[in-house]
Amino acid sequence: MPTIAYPIGKSLYLNITNQCSNDCTFCIKFNSRTFHENDLFLITEPSFDEIMAAIDAFRNFDEVVFCGYGESLLRLEMVKQVAAAVKQKYSIRVRINTDGQANLVHGRNIIPELVGIVDSLSVSLNAADAETYMRLCHSPFGAAGFAAVCDFIRLAAAAIPEVIASIVLLPSINVEACKALALSLGASFRVRSYCDG
Repeated sequence: MPTIAYPIGKSLYLNITNQCSNDCTFCIKFNSRTFHENDLFLITEPSFDEIMAAIDAFRNFDEVVFCGYGESLLRLEMVKQVAAAVKQKYSIRVRINTDGQANLVHGRNIIPELVGIVDSLSVSLNAADAETYMRLCHSPFGAAGFAAVCDFIRLAAAAIPEVIASIVLLPSINVEACKALALSLGASFRVRSYCDG
């Protein structure tokens, strides 16, 4: 049975889509159906009621995190609906882990729509330049994809309480250049370990 909600520590992660706007070479879903023993390959995308029921099955979590085997912001309206409901029912932190291309996908700046219902955005920067980004992430938007991620981080940093730009630690990545870029965009910076499943 595919997993919609799964706990890691005091965080409850939500797997609401397997669609993604990138095709990253390092993505764990290409190596494993499971993460922390949870099957994250969805047969169908869960409804609002299914997502809320999955959340309600757990206790003692400090935050809800939209993060599964896809890009949650492709289901923007669902994210907004669930985030608002989580805020109302549980009064806890809401975080979204994202590839930062939602504005390109939706054709508008969606960040104002997240204000008040999202406390934190963790954006996968993954490179310090467009060429490296394309080689690792294979954005369907070409070079515009990297520029859009940088713009997304900059816009989010001005509106969302916490914005983290992250990279996966790979040999081809210039960590210090990525950190400098993240800080220049107004975000904090985090290095994530590579996980091959």
